[in-house]
Amino acid sequence: MASKGGGSRATGTDGSDHGFRQRVDTKYQKAAAARKSLKKTLLGLVAYYPLMLAFSLVPSFAKGGGVTMHNGPVAAGALGGLVLAAAAYVHVSRPGLNGAWLRAVTKVCAVLGIINLAAGISMRIFVYEDKRMAWAAAELAASLAPVGTLPGRVYPIMVSLELLLECVGVILPGGAVALAHALAMYSAPAAAAKSQ
Repeated sequence: MASKGGGSRATGTDGSDHGFRQRVDTKYQKAAAARKSLKKTLLGLVAYYPLMLAFSLVPSFAKGGGVTMHNGPVAAGALGGLVLAAAAYVHVSRPGLNGAWLRAVTKVCAVLGIINLAAGISMRIFVYEDKRMAWAAAELAASLAPVGTLPGRVYPIMVSLELLLECVGVILPGGAVALAHALAMYSAPAAAAKSQ
């Protein structure tokens, strides 16, 4: 049957609506799956950023050092990432979706993770060992460990933990970017028309 009213899909009782309904149903199923996965990923980021914030600040404050030029940028990035991830989670949890905003926020989180990883690697190369965040964490861990534990024995573990946190800070936001793109694509009103 011919299209009525200049619409892009055929109407009538000849079964032509069935294919359109199937495409729309598939689109909504994919959008629901992407939303669910994105919410889990954003919750992971909301849990990750406080860990990174604690790793960067708690050892320094425990020694009486406070915020330094070595841990301050990492702490600021973690705090900013936490705010962005929480805002994105709230946005995804509500009905309606601003796909451009969501993609921008997740991309900023991914860029923060890449900058943090690059800064961590450069810190391991250019900064003296006793100024690094991992060394401050090793000193704190040694002070909490049984008597006689030296920071140098705990330091390799703290370097590995710091590197793990930095890698998670790249991987999780990268996944959030991909899921935000998928959700925005499947939730867009034009997605149904493009799929025909």
